[in-house]
Amino acid sequence: MIVKETRIKVSSGHKALAAHVLWGEKNEALLLLEGSEYWLKDWVKEAKREGLTYGLRHIAFNPEQAMTDTELSEFADRLCGELGADKASRALILHQKDDKRHGHLILPEWQHDHVLSSRFSYMRLEKVARLEEIRLGHPLTAGRHDAAIATALHKEGKHREAQLVEALAPDGAPLPRAAYTSQARRITERQAVDLPALKKEIAALWQQSGEKLPTFRRLLQKQGLVMREGDRSTTRPGAHIIETADGTLIGSFTRLTKIRMKDFRALLMQEALPAEEPRHVRPVAARARRLSPLSARPPRVLPPDAMIIPASIKPKHRPTVTSLTQTHTLNPSFAHYLTDWKKEVARCEQIIRQNPLSLYGPVPTRDQVFQNILRDIRPLRIKLKKAKETLDLAHQEREAAYASLLGGLTGRRHKADEAFEKAMLILAEILRYLIETLLHLFGLREKPPHPLTLPVPTARELDLKNLYDQKKKYISVLLDKERTLALLRTLYQKSISQRQEEQSKAETAYKPTLDAARNRLRSLRQLPGLHQDLDESTRKAFFRAQHTGQLEQALMILQADHLKTDLPQKEFFKREKETTPRHKPAPNPQTNHSPSVSPPLF
Repeated sequence: MIVKETRIKVSSGHKALAAHVLWGEKNEALLLLEGSEYWLKDWVKEAKREGLTYGLRHIAFNPEQAMTDTELSEFADRLCGELGADKASRALILHQKDDKRHGHLILPEWQHDHVLSSRFSYMRLEKVARLEEIRLGHPLTAGRHDAAIATALHKEGKHREAQLVEALAPDGAPLPRAAYTSQARRITERQAVDLPALKKEIAALWQQSGEKLPTFRRLLQKQGLVMREGDRSTTRPGAHIIETADGTLIGSFTRLTKIRMKDFRALLMQEALPAEEPRHVRPVAARARRLSPLSARPPRVLPPDAMIIPASIKPKHRPTVTSLTQTHTLNPSFAHYLTDWKKEVARCEQIIRQNPLSLYGPVPTRDQVFQNILRDIRPLRIKLKKAKETLDLAHQEREAAYASLLGGLTGRRHKADEAFEKAMLILAEILRYLIETLLHLFGLREKPPHPLTLPVPTARELDLKNLYDQKKKYISVLLDKERTLALLRTLYQKSISQRQEEQSKAETAYKPTLDAARNRLRSLRQLPGLHQDLDESTRKAFFRAQHTGQLEQALMILQADHLKTDLPQKEFFKREKETTPRHKPAPNPQTNHSPSVSPPLF
């Protein structure tokens, strides 16, 4: 039994999964045991509300032998028990294809109060599948995690089942690997390509070619298929893919043919070697003339103790010129060396091109800054004006209460004090928020101001008169437009000076990195040169470092040779000659003539 698990992201939604599971056109029959499309939609909404990345868990299980609907439903119960999922919140759909039934179990990632378990889920699901096969007497299916499953069964006390699973994973055998993913199969199905049939055909062609790449490429071309180097040559050097003539991807060569990457690289190196030159055979007539009795030479008599050693003729090696963009025909180590060289050059050029001062953006004009800030603080100034009017009314009422003779007896003074205190605290809170907002807008305060807390709780211990006198100056400044503009000018000058300091610090901190990148780029650009001025041992060590893919060692060899010799190194890119200023010679009274007495024009 094969069990596959897929986690559906919240951003992907439920529609694609519902279309595949609930309306599969290639299925002979479809049986919806539990759930509906509305359940899937609600589960995705719950996961989105909880801030989860994944919303649904899709588990597809396909038995090798036929199982009844009851047995498939019981197997889905065991899967839910293994993952700790609620059996009441699940969707179970059975499909029939080629007179065989397989199931689709869909679970929500959010299980009421926790997230569905995903720790070692692949191994755990394979363990449930092996136990189900043992229970039903089906043949066991070998998987990638059989050794780990056997260990887990021993810990659970199921030693008999563990021994049966251990027999599936012999020592030294390569782990099973799928030739293609379910996603790749769905993509090719939408493009009207039968991926399983093509996989079998490619495997048959590989066996027919005798595991030789040139023959295999010719057989693929006859079938309308192409084998080329993959697009991810930087992360997986040497990996090749097989695709159709119109560019439809079928899969990786190593996955489709079950060949290890190490063996495939050896085949590529063998294919890249030059073919042996055919021997030049003398024509039959010339050989007959040479062997005729008239032109035959007397046989050469050798001494009795002579030893005959066959002559070793080495094939001539013809050097070829290869572009730096086509490194698949080179030695893999030398190709890796060239890749590292290009990466280092690109990194250094990127460091030189980037400008840290561009993060700050253009300097805004003063009028534009003032206009934007006045628009942002307009609602706060309106609140401040209303709070000031309320405070003035409360102050007048307080003075009238204290001037009244019966104010203390009737409680008028106490009420006036409370009203004045509340109005004063509200005004102070609005003023605090307005000032912190201005500092934050100008960049003089890192954190934004705390939100307004209205109504403000009273505090009897505060001296209201001193607080009012302390804030009166700022109130008068912010209520007057001209004085507000003067305050904005002061804050603007402070923000500009702080900006200039940050820019100078960033430029000073960036200068060592820039110099290091320039020096390294200069060293890297010396590498493509011919290096004819190097001695024999240094040149051999340098070429050995190149062909073994060691870029840093090649740089160290050139640097060491530069330090031990006094002769200047030849550079691929010559530096510009520094022009020294020419000074006029000192005046000589014996040779100087009298200056001209004609007046200047200007």
